[in-house]
Amino acid sequence: MAAVIRRTCWLVGLSLSAASVGGNAPAAEIIAAITAEQLHALVEEQRGKVVVVNFWATWCPPCLREFPAIIDVYERYRERGVEVLAVSMNSADEAEDVEQFLATYDPPFPVYIAASQDKTFYEGVLPQWFGEMPMTLIFDAAGTNARVHKKPLTHEELASDVSALLSLR
Repeated sequence: MAAVIRRTCWLVGLSLSAASVGGNAPAAEIIAAITAEQLHALVEEQRGKVVVVNFWATWCPPCLREFPAIIDVYERYRERGVEVLAVSMNSADEAEDVEQFLATYDPPFPVYIAASQDKTFYEGVLPQWFGEMPMTLIFDAAGTNARVHKKPLTHEELASDVSALLSLR
């Protein structure tokens, strides 16, 4: 059974359609688990946009420091065609920690939890990923993985990557 984390402010549905990726998710209380295959499908549905996929965990101090920059870059560039998907790498027994994290940051974009936190998930996302955290993938408008960051990003680094890819559309 997939891990499910309850939250009072929004729902990212199990039907992983483009409608669920556009931010402004409807009010409800479940965060869906996502497989690597489903994540790739979500990115594919967003062709024409620059898509930032951030993998984070509540136990990762650099992830916590970087998350506000991700929110700011999304808010700054979403009208120009940027989407963000955040994937928690917390285990199901850390649901309370994830709830607290989301209540603190209240991200305006979809948040998922990895269906598993193992080699199969990591390699399904990116063959050369071994679980380093945080990890951010940035896809260009053609859906190509244009940037891989296996380290925390500064606001300036993320904004520069996003801006450069937007200018290529």
